[in-house]
Amino acid sequence: MAEPSADPTPSRRAEILEAALQLLADEGYAGASLRKLAARLGIAQPSLYHYFRTKEDLVEHVLASYAGRMFSAMSPDRLPRRLDDVPRAVVESVVAVYQTPTHPLFVRVAISVSRVNERFGTLMRRVFVEQATWGIQQIMRPFVERGEIEADDALDLVRMLINAVGLRMLEDKVMFAEHEQGADFDRYVRFVIDTGQTQIRALRRRKRS
Repeated sequence: MAEPSADPTPSRRAEILEAALQLLADEGYAGASLRKLAARLGIAQPSLYHYFRTKEDLVEHVLASYAGRMFSAMSPDRLPRRLDDVPRAVVESVVAVYQTPTHPLFVRVAISVSRVNERFGTLMRRVFVEQATWGIQQIMRPFVERGEIEADDALDLVRMLINAVGLRMLEDKVMFAEHEQGADFDRYVRFVIDTGQTQIRALRRRKRS
């Protein structure tokens, strides 16, 4: 990913990235262009070259920026201290990140561009598989080191929680027309949390047997 030129105004770069994210979500990779982005921002197209050299560079910076925001959703002070608290902490973090206005757009763009260009697919695999796996391992490390849960079980547990609630959020916020989440959503979230806690109890029984 090519580095943009030095930017004296990070807030301006953030504004450009958000406009680019919206453009890519609205028109897809094929329909987006630096010219259209400049028009949305009300600036001359050459001004964008201070930040990005090509459309491919722009897309990579958008993906990297919003992936970083996704991973910062669970701040260190909110990490679960007890294994039993993991399901609620994970599920609530996934719900919270999808409630931000930009994350559903990021997911829509990430899905749409990952098969367009090999470099985008590689980047998204690094984000959603490699970096996500590393992050889960860090969250669960204290419980693994204390012998409360096996490393593979810890990884599978958190992946299950993320995927279960993440797919529901994908349906509500990304795939279909966004709609008000009703009582069935709250019920489903409670079910996912309860299922995670039930699995933790089952894993404990298995370790004791």
